[in-house]
Amino acid sequence: MFELKDTFGKRVIGIAGGRATVDNVDEIFKKLASVDRKHGTVSQVFDASRIAGKGHLLQGTRLALIAHATGKNFASSLNIELVCWVAGERQINRALEKVGMRKGDRLVAILTVGKTPLGVRRAQADILRGLQIKRDDKVIELAPRKIASLLKIFSIPKRELNIADVQKLVLERIALLSLQR
Repeated sequence: MFELKDTFGKRVIGIAGGRATVDNVDEIFKKLASVDRKHGTVSQVFDASRIAGKGHLLQGTRLALIAHATGKNFASSLNIELVCWVAGERQINRALEKVGMRKGDRLVAILTVGKTPLGVRRAQADILRGLQIKRDDKVIELAPRKIASLLKIFSIPKRELNIADVQKLVLERIALLSLQR
């Protein structure tokens, strides 16, 4: 659990990773919406193989919350706004293509935003159970096997690794999104 405070007030962020078999992406979104209504949360599921660690998800969340609170959002719903900021893309379809879920056996990252730790914890438990996700938080961590893919997905030239690590470079790409308005 993480706590963020900014112009949007105070929010509790839950991040969980795991392994799942995805048969129907639309069903995932329906289940997320149902859980979020029940717990007063906002959740999103990402392809964890395209996430550069928990810091990546937290930075994307913070920027999405700020954009939403200040009326500078790209999407009308916060859960779609989260995808845009985590992907570093204004275009929803491109953002979903970069970091969204796909069919098949997948590594998943679950991000839940709420006002209380209890609500976030319960929502994440319901999501894990409802989507039959075998929890494994290590899938979110930045691992050497992810580096080449992240460089390609976020259009980072390999030579930039001489300046900073991959996670910092991804965070920079996300931050640059705020300049594209």
